[in-house]
Amino acid sequence: MEPSASAHSSAATPVTVETPTVPQRPRRVPRAFALVPRGSSLAGKAYWAMVRRVALTAAAIDAGYIALFWWLGSWPLTVVNAISIAMYLGAHQLIARRHNKAGLLLIWAEVIGHSALGSLLIGWNSGFHYYLLMFIPAIVIANTRGMAAPMVLALLGYYLGLQALCDHLGPLDPLPARAVQIVNWVHICLVFAMSAALSAYYRRTVLLAESRLRKQATLDPLTGLSNRSHFESLTAHALARSQRDGAPMALMLCDVDHFKRVNDQHGHAAGDGVLVGVAQLLASNLRDGDVLARWGGEEFLALLPASTVDAACATAERIRAAVEATPLRPAEGKEPALHITLSFGVTSVAGQEDLQAAIARADRALYASKHGGRNCVSKG
Repeated sequence: MEPSASAHSSAATPVTVETPTVPQRPRRVPRAFALVPRGSSLAGKAYWAMVRRVALTAAAIDAGYIALFWWLGSWPLTVVNAISIAMYLGAHQLIARRHNKAGLLLIWAEVIGHSALGSLLIGWNSGFHYYLLMFIPAIVIANTRGMAAPMVLALLGYYLGLQALCDHLGPLDPLPARAVQIVNWVHICLVFAMSAALSAYYRRTVLLAESRLRKQATLDPLTGLSNRSHFESLTAHALARSQRDGAPMALMLCDVDHFKRVNDQHGHAAGDGVLVGVAQLLASNLRDGDVLARWGGEEFLALLPASTVDAACATAERIRAAVEATPLRPAEGKEPALHITLSFGVTSVAGQEDLQAAIARADRALYASKHGGRNCVSKG
């Protein structure tokens, strides 16, 4: 390449590009993601919102039970379900007012009491005891202060004791066998539906946690770009594909000029804003198939598949000019716009075994750009 006639010269092989030679497709601009700490309020809000929905759903089910037991002629259970509705609505209001423990205890009291009264009134075969089993996954998953095992054992003792008491006393307000069978079928259907809904909720919670952990492991939390380890993983696939196809590949390393001065004069928050702005400009000027990462500090590294080194230099020059022409405002309304420049080192990549050597060549080219006046592109 011929040296540039402008002020953007370098000690290594400088690059002059008048217009882009390769059409570029816009790339989705990354957004920095928020790291959610352990025990975060977001997770807590989602859980208690779910509990409130459960309380309202249970109240609606008990309203249906009032009609069912009125039709079957069991006035005691009609009254019990009316009381249950009041308890669930009370629990909903308590949780809405952030009296979470009181609301949860009220739900527990309702289920335990309702299952006992229903079983004692019309018999164990009615299936009221099925609802006690719904507590087991909730207890184990919550595992409050290591009390899961004692609580499950206590629930088991209550369950067996209730069955023994029902067998000893017999139904206190018996219904015809056909009516008891209908109640049992209703309970089976409801417990299946509730189990499926709770399983879906827990699965969604696990998937969200997995996604959050994956982001923490693969993305830079400030810029939303790939981190160093994820970049190396992505490039392994791209390089393998390039070797199969025989397509050229290029590596582009860039660095924010005088970044320490930005931090010293404007503060680290302004420096963070500069890095985010640079990441967005880089991403928007690269193709969907290009691999971009924050390499460390104020350095960014990109792998450009199916790109010759000259085409990569053209891309780097276009990005350099765009950054130079775009003032970055780190904090809107609080900090003045900052004029930032980038220095680039570009080289070709022969294959997976050449990656580390190519990064070293790009780093030397970047070093040449720095010592050649900065704000320029050098080829290594």
